[in-house]
Amino acid sequence: MTNLPFSNEIYKIVLSSPAKNSEGYVRGEIVSNGEIFQVSLFTQKQVFHKNINPSEVEGFVLEQLGTNFMQYTAWGETKEYSAKITKKGKLLASVKQTKNPPRKQTFAGAGFNIQKNYIIKEGDNIPVLVDMGIFTKENKIAASMHHKFRQINRFVELLADEAKDVNIPVNIVDFGCGKSYLTFLTYHYFANVCKVPVNICGLDLNETVINSCKKAAEKYSYTTLTFKVGDIATQAAPPLSSWGTKGSFNIVISLHACDTATDHALFNAIKWNADLILAAPCCQHELNKQMQPKTLGILSEYGLIQERFAALATDVIRAKLLESVGYRAQILEFIETEHTPKNILIRARKGKPNPAMLQQVAAMIEEFSFSPTLLQLLSGLE
Repeated sequence: MTNLPFSNEIYKIVLSSPAKNSEGYVRGEIVSNGEIFQVSLFTQKQVFHKNINPSEVEGFVLEQLGTNFMQYTAWGETKEYSAKITKKGKLLASVKQTKNPPRKQTFAGAGFNIQKNYIIKEGDNIPVLVDMGIFTKENKIAASMHHKFRQINRFVELLADEAKDVNIPVNIVDFGCGKSYLTFLTYHYFANVCKVPVNICGLDLNETVINSCKKAAEKYSYTTLTFKVGDIATQAAPPLSSWGTKGSFNIVISLHACDTATDHALFNAIKWNADLILAAPCCQHELNKQMQPKTLGILSEYGLIQERFAALATDVIRAKLLESVGYRAQILEFIETEHTPKNILIRARKGKPNPAMLQQVAAMIEEFSFSPTLLQLLSGLE
């Protein structure tokens, strides 16, 4: 195997698609600090590190391909390099230009011990994250939870950017909290890092996980962290009695609520006059099913293109509707695409209404025959 696409500009490599006879590795990452590279090989429960010189990188990748992994993706400043071994043992390789390479990581010291620039850091003493399997007993990130930890930490960073100067009681509702990794990390950030009075309620339909979260909150005396069984779509009032009290700062968050559940989370946030909204949508089916272009039929000729366009259109419409009713909306990439394709986050801070945004939404609806849930919900709002 000699035709591996490679270049000295490469600063990050991901090895994926474990080979049948792999040594138990499920993923590999190789990253540069500008002088040397660190190799991280992940199993289901552990991660193994070693440092190699730049001259050794290509040879190491060639050893791994076909032995432990079947796919290779690498990034330089301007190009993306990829290779895949087929079932017949053939190497398919490509190089393409890229405008959005992954961010370069920050490393501490010449020893190349990786210290991600997280708002919550590996080694922090957060017992509840140990119980939840995010951290090991040594307060290290569990190998199988690296991606989840990056997601929730980045979410909290983006939340903190808009709430870092808030020193008054903070009220937060987490719609579709699930196992509540994000909920507990958010509580820890405000209560223990910022030392700010905070009241959080996690809401989910799954009674089993809600009961589990309640026990964890009680175990660690998180007296202002509550969990309730409830449906986003039918939640009439904020599940916090402190919500909207004088001088409080009120936030709605939602991480990967499926399809139109995100619309209901946004609607409730608007209805309850939230000061800040952060929502990372999950699967998006609604507009894809409705899409019937009048003049831009080219966007429906290929199922994959239509699916992706409809998902992006969903979030554009949501952002414009938020702006129309009085929010300054942003659409951000909150995590690298190699960790999850569900990497869009809508962040909206209370501002001034801009009814003109409705004209843009109307034009898109007219062209594609869309009938978005959030618009329907807002039309019934007094």
